Amino acid sequence: MEEAKSQQYVLLAKGAKGRAVAECIMKATAEPGLFGFRELMALPSVQELQSGDLAPYYKLLQMFAYGVWGDYKSSASSLPELNEQQCIKLKQLTLVSLALKIKVISYQMLQQQLEIPTVRQLEDFIITECFYTSIIAGKLDQKKACLQIHNSIGRDVRPEQLPELEAGLQNWVQAAEGVLESIENRIQYSAQAAEQYRQEREQVEAKAGAVKATLKAEPQEMVSRGDMQLDEGSFDLMDEDRMAGPSIIGERGDRTAGRPKRRLR
Repeated sequence: MEEAKSQQYVLLAKGAKGRAVAECIMKATAEPGLFGFRELMALPSVQELQSGDLAPYYKLLQMFAYGVWGDYKSSASSLPELNEQQCIKLKQLTLVSLALKIKVISYQMLQQQLEIPTVRQLEDFIITECFYTSIIAGKLDQKKACLQIHNSIGRDVRPEQLPELEAGLQNWVQAAEGVLESIENRIQYSAQAAEQYRQEREQVEAKAGAVKATLKAEPQEMVSRGDMQLDEGSFDLMDEDRMAGPSIIGERGDRTAGRPKRRLR
């Protein structure tokens, strides 16, 4: 949506000259939902306004691209007067600038930077003009009288700020690469630990299987040994019967033979 609005004003200013470009700047800076002005500022027709009677309009566009409400107030006498929608827009951008630097902003600081006299008006502005328009996301802490910033939109960057921005991005890339390397090392360590655990588990399972097989074979061996002992015992008893037979039965086949005779008186 914002890109479409920006392109609309870029096309209008691209084919315009002088006062028409100035009017385009006033409309663009008042347009709800349009917070980026880099492409509009880069147009030759807009660059031509830097000198001459219409230079204040170019400075005003710069104010909306890079500045804050306090900057405008200090230079208001040399700049075009703002309408109500432009005032709201510049205060929105001021809050965005603060949100990009500070994550917990006190009500006192906000009231000073935005020139909003009461806490009730400040909270209404934040909720209606910032939360509902999604230029910032955060939480109002009435107990601590502060605004907690979760995230916000970006703003245009001055050309002289580009080297600093590039350095910041390079630092971020290096930090991200360090985090990525740490994650990869942890993944590799986890994979090695998992493989070692698998091997140890297989060894334990193999040993457990061998123990189970041994325990299962031992009762059968004990039964076999018991049967063998029983057979040997039976054989011994039969041998004893054969050896004791003649003494019990006697030579005549009389079963009473071999008994001691009674003496007659």
